[in-house]
Order: sequence, then structure tokens, then C-alpha cells
Amino acid sequence: MFDIGFAELTLIFIIGLVVLGPERLPTVARTLGHWLGRARSTFSHLKNELEREAVTQDMQERMEKQMRQMGLDEDSIREAKDSLLSPEQIARSRTPRSEQSHADTLNAGTNDDAGQRINDQPQDLTRND
Repeated sequence: MFDIGFAELTLIFIIGLVVLGPERLPTVARTLGHWLGRARSTFSHLKNELEREAVTQDMQERMEKQMRQMGLDEDSIREAKDSLLSPEQIARSRTPRSEQSHADTLNAGTNDDAGQRINDQPQDLTRND
């Protein structure tokens, strides 16, 4: 990044020694090194984040281009997703017909979603039989 050689560093050290003195120069150098390390770390994190964002954006653009080439858009994908079978429908389609008719007979009068009986009349819950 910066092209600083040994001669430039020696000149900076001598000027710092004259201006700050031998007592404060080690403290200032340590603090300066700490802040320089934090700046490098922040720059590195920022650079990595920008690279990651660029890759993500590039991948998204490529995916959208491929979808356009295949003739797909978000609406057609949403429609296809809505037309997929639910897990219950898949399980029902996999069971043999004889078991399915038996299960339907057992479940007659029940609501699959809520698991409750479907009756036109309310049940009397206060009866103790």
C-alpha cells in the first residue's frame, strides 16, 4: 500500500525521538501500533465483506439470467409451489387403497386439521357417565 523503506522509517524514528523524547516515544509507538493494527483489521473485514457481497450479487444475477432463459419467473415458481402436494396428501397417496378406505371409515366424522369431531349439535361436556 505505502512504499516506506528503511531510510524513511529511520527518519520518522529520529524525528519522533526529538519531538517526543525518549520517555514518551515507546508509549506513542505502542499506541500507534495498536491503532494501526485496528485500522488494518477493519480494512480487512470491510474488504472481505465487499467481496462477499459482490459474489452474492453476481450469483443472484446469474440465477436470474438462467431463470429467464428457462422461461421461469417468480409467479410461475410460486404457482408450482402451491400446486405441490402436502405431506398428508403424499402419505395418503402412498397407502394402499384398502388401508386408506379403512382409515377413512375410522376418521369419518373427524376433521383432519383440528382432530375434533364434526357434529351439528354441541356436545354436552357436563355429563358424568
